[in-house]
Amino acid sequence: MLNFKNILYPIDLDLKNISSVVKALEFAQMLNCPIHILYVNDIQAGYRHPTDHEDAVALRVKEVVPAELLENQKIIYSVSKGALDKEIVKYCEKNNIDLIITGHKHRNKLYSLFFDRPDENIIDAINLPVLIIPEN
Repeated sequence: MLNFKNILYPIDLDLKNISSVVKALEFAQMLNCPIHILYVNDIQAGYRHPTDHEDAVALRVKEVVPAELLENQKIIYSVSKGALDKEIVKYCEKNNIDLIITGHKHRNKLYSLFFDRPDENIIDAINLPVLIIPEN
């Protein structure tokens, strides 16, 4: 049986649909382990989201997650500034993360030619198991 002790869910506050956060929380609850929800304000990508506070991340999560799922779950909200992949690597090392859960939204090939895909950057940068959940 897999024995994960710390899960990381990097959240994209710019997305309208973050349904994968519900599945990530359900997974963490099933494994009975804490989940870290990290927002990285990527300064290299230009102005993204005006948050520098964990409270803003928690508020966004509470907007989409049923209250009963949040009740008995240990959730650690964090924010960081920098390149997404580098910040995630640093966070994982510092917090003993052993599983990353991330959402994925299918994009057309033209979009993929011009823009980085955060979920692929995470996979390339980290040497940990990654569970990818499709966004609705």
